[in-house]
Amino acid sequence: MAAASVLATVAGAQAADLPTRKAAPVQYVKICDAYGAGFFYIPGTDTCLRVGGLVLADAVVSNTGFRANATGPIAIGITGIGPVAIAGGSPVGMNFMTSSARDAVAWGALGRIELDARTQSPWGTVRSFIRVDSYFGSGSTSNTGSLAGVVSAVAPTQVINTVAHPIEARESTILNKAFIQFAGITMGRIQSMFDFYADAATYGGLRGSNQTVNGLAYTATFGGGFSATLSIEDEVSHRQRPTVSSVVTAGGAGVFPANAVNYLGTRMPDIIANLRVDQPWGSAQLSAAVHRVGIGMYNGAAGTPVAPFNSLLAKADSLGFAVQGGVKFNLPMLAPGDNLWLQATYAKGAIGYVSGSNFAFVNGVNTSTGYGVGLQRISAGNGWQEGTADGDCVFTYASSCDKSSAFALTGVFTHYWTPTVKSWLGGSYYQVNYSGNALNPIPTALAAGAGTFNLGVTNYKEFDLIAGLAWNPVRGFEIGTEFYWMHGIASRPVGLPNDHQLIANGFPAWKSQSDLIRGRLRMMRAF
Repeated sequence: MAAASVLATVAGAQAADLPTRKAAPVQYVKICDAYGAGFFYIPGTDTCLRVGGLVLADAVVSNTGFRANATGPIAIGITGIGPVAIAGGSPVGMNFMTSSARDAVAWGALGRIELDARTQSPWGTVRSFIRVDSYFGSGSTSNTGSLAGVVSAVAPTQVINTVAHPIEARESTILNKAFIQFAGITMGRIQSMFDFYADAATYGGLRGSNQTVNGLAYTATFGGGFSATLSIEDEVSHRQRPTVSSVVTAGGAGVFPANAVNYLGTRMPDIIANLRVDQPWGSAQLSAAVHRVGIGMYNGAAGTPVAPFNSLLAKADSLGFAVQGGVKFNLPMLAPGDNLWLQATYAKGAIGYVSGSNFAFVNGVNTSTGYGVGLQRISAGNGWQEGTADGDCVFTYASSCDKSSAFALTGVFTHYWTPTVKSWLGGSYYQVNYSGNALNPIPTALAAGAGTFNLGVTNYKEFDLIAGLAWNPVRGFEIGTEFYWMHGIASRPVGLPNDHQLIANGFPAWKSQSDLIRGRLRMMRAF
């Protein structure tokens, strides 16, 4: 036993004396700290990559006022007592939405994936960025519905009143951003270089420019935080849908339909320049844009006395413009993170630069021939406005497309009550004005020998107010609520029968003002 104990002790001592060699830990991911937190080297390369994303969930409640929108011509005739409704005053393509047919509750969910890859080169950083959004929305109050109507069971080719029913749910996946940056050059699907505030601080959208576009830009950086950018951007993402104030008569022989208006083929990009400064006190930017307004009026319906079918009747090919000035003040003297945004935008023949985000689901993602539509007029509905959005120009009986003008003021203040609790208060003012011939088509219609014609378009003013409160219990996670009020004021369309005639024919009376009141609850997690 003693011998065994000695042997065990010697063996233990010899084992303890042997050198210990632990395998070096395998570093599967090598951290890259050259571009901030979250980047790592792609194995086997010198490229740094950051993988990020966002999950967002919304619940929305809104008021549901009666809505009556005229998307087609109301037949108006001239008698000894002036313009009156004919054929019973029945609008063509009339959109009726009673209170019970409008959605009061809506839900939305968005999932986002982002990849940001950067590599150093002798000429600076080469960066590629991609953002893909996939979302589902139900209910018109979330503005994610499709405008598709209900197909008639009797006549399968006939669509019944395309917005007379609750808005359909929709899911979609879009390429939100995809661009490459190198040596001051940015090319791809980008945020427009015209933009400044671009809905940076609220859940709901405000007026002003917030445009996602295809573009090519060069940015020159100077000392003191100053920079200047020159950009060419696709016309499609900035243009607003064309509008018609009247149908046009050809020598008294017939009347062309209002829907025979469309864009001419693209010929030039929008040209944009900005001058910007970024300093500890905040940021400021001046922007200017030149925008082509190319609109054609076509014979777009079979049976009209003009040949050939779809022949070009008139066209307008001119230039519009937009200018914008914005400033952001950092206000750490109030609380860390506090800031104030102020912005003013004006456009003539380029309404997309003023009307809001072109991903507003009014036409943007649910696209046709243009992405730039932005927010439409108040969805509670003033009624009797032809069309769903304000256009860059309006065709009149003189066969000219008169450019419209628009103006917007936007301001948002954000305050942090604690490092994790913030609130915001913001608002915007928006107005659109049209030419006299667009507002009042009757005198020129009579001169052209027209017996029936559309209503004139209407000028529009809008006041928006947003107030919100959010809590960030952990970094990148937010629970918030927001109140949104929109007040719209429209001028009465020239040529619309008086209220007595409207009511006698079963239509609602004219309503110049209306309100949208909306409450939103949101949870979102960024990573």
